[in-house]
Parts: sequence; C-alpha cells; structure tokens
Amino acid sequence: MSKTFYRFLCAVMKPVYAVIYPAKVDGLENIPQEGGFILCCNHISARDPFYLAVREKKRYFHFMAKAELFDSKLAGAVLRGLDAFPVDRGHSDLNAIRTSLALLKDGHGLGIFPQGTRSRDNARTPMLEGVSMIALRAGVPVIPAYIGGPYRLFRRTQVSFGPPVSFEGLGRRVDSETLSKATRRIEDAVWGLKR
Repeated sequence: MSKTFYRFLCAVMKPVYAVIYPAKVDGLENIPQEGGFILCCNHISARDPFYLAVREKKRYFHFMAKAELFDSKLAGAVLRGLDAFPVDRGHSDLNAIRTSLALLKDGHGLGIFPQGTRSRDNARTPMLEGVSMIALRAGVPVIPAYIGGPYRLFRRTQVSFGPPVSFEGLGRRVDSETLSKATRRIEDAVWGLKR
C-alpha cells in the first residue's frame, strides 16, 4: 500500500488547487466514515482523481484507471504509487473486477468514472454497466459525485457528493435488466447533483 505517498501528494496538491482551481464543495458528510464504498463521478479531465482526493481528508481512494495510462513510465509509476489499478475498457476485465471486489471487501473506497472516458465539455454521456455489477455483487454504498467543469483557472468549480444511490427493489442479481436499471439510477444520481 502507498498511503504515505498518496497523503503526501494530496497535501502538495491541495494548496495548488486551492489557488489555481478552487472548489465549492458540498456533501462531504455523505462519504461513509468506515467500510467499503464506491465513489462514482462524471469525468471531464485527467486531474479529476486528484481533485476529488484532496477534498476528502479521512478516506483513502483506490481509483480505477484506463490501462493505457500505465504504459507511460512516469504516469504508471505515479498511478501505482497512488494504488490506482488498470482496467481494460475494451472488454469485460475480470482482473479489474476481482481487484475492485477485494478492495471493497477489505473496507476501502473505490473511485470509478463510469462514463469510461472523459467528456471535456461535460456532456451527459452514457455510463458503463461495470460499476453496477461491482456494486450489486459487493453490496456496498455507491456515492455519486459531480464535478461542475470544465476547469477554469482561478474560477471556483462545483464539487458535490450525494447520498448513497438506492438499489431498493433490485436485489443483487446480475442480469442485463438489473444492471441497466442500476446504472440508470447511478447516472441520474450523478447528474442530479448538477447545479
């Protein structure tokens, strides 16, 4: 685990972001204080994981990142140092799913950007169903988050954390209909935070 490096980087980036990319944050009380949970956020920039991580002092996130980022020696080293792990977006990545479930079982926070790719203009693009499968199998809270980008220098950006997404009535079956309904609930919860 690289919690020391993670905390160090957050401590370095927090004052930098406070000046260059300040944020108006609300809903931090919705992040569980213990136990596994999934943080699901819209995705507008490569800086999103850091931008979220520096806002939450008490919990430690493991972010899922596209496998291509680990091909770069520098980016790969930083990501591994932050305990991020790769996911192959081209197909169902069983290793990423197993890693996610193990982290959640051990009580960690898992950060996922379920749009699967960045939307620089912050458009509401469809979310992938992998996060729903992980959430239903793990039975942990899913916390929606929203970043009101795009980022603008010295302009305050909205960062909101919502209450857990309700999967009431869905059970924990992992069939296509259930996954579709669960994904829609996550999607609505994330975009419902937009102001």
